[in-house]
Amino acid sequence: MAQSLTYYTALCIYNLYFHPLSKYPGPRLAAATPFWLISSYLSGKAHVHISEAHERYGPVVRTTPGGLSYINPQQWKEIYGHKAAGQPEFGKQAFASAVFEEPTLHNADREYHGYVRRLFHHGFSERALAAQQAVFKSHVDRMFEGIERESQGGSRPVNIMNWYNFLTFDFIGFLTFGESFDCLRTSSLHDWIKLFMSFGKLLLYGQVLLPFPRLLRIPIALWLIPAKLREDRRRAGVLQAEKLKYRLSMQPKIPDFTEKMVEAYNQGKMSFNQLEGNSTLLIGAGSETTAAALAGLTWLLTQNPRVLDRLTAEVRTAFSRADQITPAGVNGCRYLLACVEEALRVYPPLPQPHYRIVPAGGAAVDGDLLPGGVVVSVPKYAAARSPLNFSRAAEFVPERWLGGGGEEFAGDRRDASQPFSVGPRACIARNLAYFEIKLVIARLVWQYDIENRTEWDWMGSQNLWHLWEKGPLWLGLKAVVRK
Repeated sequence: MAQSLTYYTALCIYNLYFHPLSKYPGPRLAAATPFWLISSYLSGKAHVHISEAHERYGPVVRTTPGGLSYINPQQWKEIYGHKAAGQPEFGKQAFASAVFEEPTLHNADREYHGYVRRLFHHGFSERALAAQQAVFKSHVDRMFEGIERESQGGSRPVNIMNWYNFLTFDFIGFLTFGESFDCLRTSSLHDWIKLFMSFGKLLLYGQVLLPFPRLLRIPIALWLIPAKLREDRRRAGVLQAEKLKYRLSMQPKIPDFTEKMVEAYNQGKMSFNQLEGNSTLLIGAGSETTAAALAGLTWLLTQNPRVLDRLTAEVRTAFSRADQITPAGVNGCRYLLACVEEALRVYPPLPQPHYRIVPAGGAAVDGDLLPGGVVVSVPKYAAARSPLNFSRAAEFVPERWLGGGGEEFAGDRRDASQPFSVGPRACIARNLAYFEIKLVIARLVWQYDIENRTEWDWMGSQNLWHLWEKGPLWLGLKAVVRK
């Protein structure tokens, strides 16, 4: 015991004064041990703590003994951007491999990642998106029919968070498994989705366990991770396997996300576990995060009447009938796009930093040569809400994206906001997400006068467990009467 205490005391002293990163500013506890960041994760407020650290210490902060956090825009490209041939990537942390037992789009090396991403491109091609847009529009129509029933002609508030989840999970389920989850029809979440909602906490626990020696991770995990959460993951796997077996037995009516992966599986180029892991990623990337973005924008609109009035006027001027609200139609609504961009800045749907490891031999970041093995990241929330990057950074001001904000926003470094990340591992569903968000919000403000009926700070009260812990978002809806 005494020897262990002596060792860890010496290690803390080394980390504080002699470590290669000792010159970088940050909380003293973060420099000495990983427990500053671990405690931040477990509090659900890591996004706030990291942001506050950058406000205090500047654009580069030491958040662990071997880790640095950056918020300058150029670090997006340096850390996550495309590398020249022969130049090594900044690799992912080991926890990415621990989440999925076999290589997937989430944890694969450069070569296999490129292979899987090419398989996905079929489902995100222009031809595929054209067919998918018609399917999505039918889902949107169904959602608003359900909202109208629940609101009883505007006499009852509606939990719009539920409906955004119903919509996005049904749509992505159809494009991944060949059938929807029937959430819109039943006005309830499918059992698999309820289990999936806990997946973010598992990712968080995986991140927390990383600093511990390998031999200690399993016993700590058994102590740290609730038994129910472990059982939820097992049950979700069983239900997902059933969904995948159905998808393997049918032919999709339109190009979907898994068509080429199924071909690879049938040719023996992809295992069932890999098919399952990649399907999980597709569901998560195309549903929960899109629902979060929709809810975040809706909340911000209700908190900013001036913005809501301007957006409503733009949409109602552009469209006289609901069937005119199409992907092509909403592309002409410049203020709508500005609102989407600003909401993604203020409330990034996936705010957790994507950690990368400096390759062996070292690499330059922000003008400094870092040794191999250093963990680096750009935290989306902190970078996008930093006064170093944006004027009135904490406020929701869509005008900053229109280029007509005058001198006030001329110094904004808009490329600091990267909600979909950058580089070869950026979100492949970016264009799909934009058209979904624009279509739904345009239809919402065209069809209804909306007002907030949530009696708490919906956004500010949220914890972050890798994914946002979102509560009900209650809206008052008054249908617009048209002649």
